[in-house]
Parts: sequence; C-alpha cells; structure tokens
Amino acid sequence: MVFAAVAYRYTFTFKKFINVPVGPEFFPRFLSIGLFICSLALLLTNLKDTQRNTGEAKTLSLKDAGMRRMVIGVGAVLVYALLWNVLGFLIITPFCLFGLMYLVGTREYKTMTIVSVVATIVIYLVFKYLLGIEMPMGFLES
Repeated sequence: MVFAAVAYRYTFTFKKFINVPVGPEFFPRFLSIGLFICSLALLLTNLKDTQRNTGEAKTLSLKDAGMRRMVIGVGAVLVYALLWNVLGFLIITPFCLFGLMYLVGTREYKTMTIVSVVATIVIYLVFKYLLGIEMPMGFLES
C-alpha cells in the first residue's frame, strides 16, 4: 500500500503536455490506485482469516502446478517485452496472447486464434488512432 501511495504521488511529477487528453501520468496513476485497492483487500482478507485460522500458512513451491504456470507466464511476458522492438507489436502480440490463454487452460484453438488476432488489431488501432501513439513495428517498419 505504501508503494502504491508513493507511485501515485510520483505521477504528479510527470511532464504535462498541452492539448493531450491523456497524458503519461494516466496509466501509472490508474495502476497505482488499483494496486492500493488490491493491497487493501488482501490486508483485510488476511486480518479476517488470521482471526479464524491458526493453522500453518501455505508455502510457495514450484511443485505446485499453479505456481509453475505463473512462473511460465511471467517468463512469457518477459520474452514478449524483449522481442517487442525486434518483431514488432503486430507480430509478437497474438502469439503471446495465444500462449497465455493456453497457459490458463483454454483449449478452443479457433476461438483462441480469433481472440488473439482481433485483440491485437483493436489494441493497435486504439493506440494509433485514438491515443495517437505509434506501436513498435519491428522489422515491418522498413
């Protein structure tokens, strides 16, 4: 919660742009508010459960299938971030989305393909035409 509050406060130091409806502070501010709310919910849940439950706490282990999926998901997002500028948003994003959907257990491949491609196109168009932000195109730029 402290980190979220500090991050929120820091967004007020971002440079302001004239005639820009959504500035660079919008998304970090939105995330810090969400982080604060989620942290507060976890704190309240933990306080409530602590009063009821005196058993041992669960430990984090890679033996747990959910933990392995989480580590693979974080790795996939890191690879996505590293390849973003090389391959470009339009190439790498559908593969990442498809992989993450597979990772969470979806096995309807036709639906997964359609959602991955359509989501990528919608995100690209929103950023390019609505927000005026160019997405990296990788080798497609030339």
